[in-house]
Amino acid sequence: MSTFPTQSRISIVIVDSTRITSELLEQAFSKHPQFSILGCVKNLDELTRLLSQKQPDIVLIQCSDKKDQPQAITVLDKVSAMCPSARSIVLSSNLTKEHVVAFFRAQARGVLAADHTDFATLCKCVTCVHKGQVWANSEQLGYLIESLSSLKSLRIVDSKGDAILSTREEEVLHLLAEGLTNREMAASLNLSEHTIKNHLFHIFDKLGVSSRTEAILYAMSRRMVSR
Repeated sequence: MSTFPTQSRISIVIVDSTRITSELLEQAFSKHPQFSILGCVKNLDELTRLLSQKQPDIVLIQCSDKKDQPQAITVLDKVSAMCPSARSIVLSSNLTKEHVVAFFRAQARGVLAADHTDFATLCKCVTCVHKGQVWANSEQLGYLIESLSSLKSLRIVDSKGDAILSTREEEVLHLLAEGLTNREMAASLNLSEHTIKNHLFHIFDKLGVSSRTEAILYAMSRRMVSR
């Protein structure tokens, strides 16, 4: 049987306070040569020690019940601080709107409902997130749009507090956060669709994203503020 070179494998760290699910996941992933498990940890201290030695591609965070939700946010923050290149996925048994928004705001790149996700779907999610894509279903994306669209004006600033986008680009991003199509944005701003596409291109370029969903997630992770 052919094997994948080590460097081509997607390296994964599993975070699970119970260890039960992590052992099952580790066994399942081990049957697929495109994945490599770097370790399974139970808590933040174990994760910190592991991340100080290894740089995983994916951190898979398992939430078994509601009490694990705050811990998951802490784990997401730790991964972001210690290993910015890693992409985090949350597999949760309890996914309310508030939880979904909180996970993505803490820079999760994928969120899955544990009770409705089979292993094949999880593998697809891991592969897509590793490629730089965002994994969110239409309902979850709706939650993100709703959480941003309530603001009258949105502004993204750099570390010095200076605006990253122009005023017109902020207007376009605000309409994007409301879920409008290019045609609807063009009509709202009295612009052509071609101009809207150009604005979106510049927005994506300035934010370092490649899709509408990623732009919305960027807005959430950077805590866009109202003016």
